[in-house]
Amino acid sequence: MNKLIEIKKTKKNRYLLIINHENKEEKHLVSENMIITYNLLTPRTLSDEEYKIITKVKTEDLLYEKALNFIDYKMRTISEVKKRLKKETEDEELINKTIQRLKKDQYLNDNLYVETYINEKIDYSLVGPAYLKEKLILKGIHYDLIDQVLLKFKDEVQYQKIAEIIKNETKYKIKKPYRKAYLSLKRKLVNKGFSLNIIEAALISNQARIKGAIDEEPLIKKELTVLKKRYNLHNYEEKSKVIKALLNKGFDYELIKKSVKEGDAYDSF
Repeated sequence: MNKLIEIKKTKKNRYLLIINHENKEEKHLVSENMIITYNLLTPRTLSDEEYKIITKVKTEDLLYEKALNFIDYKMRTISEVKKRLKKETEDEELINKTIQRLKKDQYLNDNLYVETYINEKIDYSLVGPAYLKEKLILKGIHYDLIDQVLLKFKDEVQYQKIAEIIKNETKYKIKKPYRKAYLSLKRKLVNKGFSLNIIEAALISNQARIKGAIDEEPLIKKELTVLKKRYNLHNYEEKSKVIKALLNKGFDYELIKKSVKEGDAYDSF
């Protein structure tokens, strides 16, 4: 005989069933869904079939509920849920069964996930398609699906986002020579996943804005003051080293010649 002796509610909407089975007391932790589905609301005698269901289905049911709690926090991919369930059990068959149940109940849908993720990033984030693709691959999404949805990330949208980043970066004075500032911006935009040809086009179009945020003369004078302590501008070889050092720091050649000439004249004076 199987006798359901007591039902105790525990944390996270789970219930502890105390069952007398063949004169031995057993404890089974089940979900609220199982309590309702199998009418386990009050103590009663259980049939052998009901007892088998409780002992077999409880593990599946609890795993399903843990997956729901994980999904409830935010949208998840199939791969993310699988990884989470592997922390609960090593039973691959049970994990796959739970995944199929979640898909059937429309809690898991990678197509919808990718659509939602990419639309949200296009609307609210200053990142490019390569960045999104990398993130989605890490979430276990197949690249074919990603590429299909990324078609909506048009070139003009990339250009607008890059222009906004450049605008933000030039709100305040840039304390770098133009060439260094240009390369730094380019590197940043590549890291954000934008297409290289669109980056180049946007940087060229915004050249005046970038240069307007830079005053190279005070910067080169500061560098020249330091270099003059090491090199003699009246010596041709040492003067060449100063010019090379300033070129390596990204300063314009014409500005270097002008500044070195002025520094040389000042020393002579």
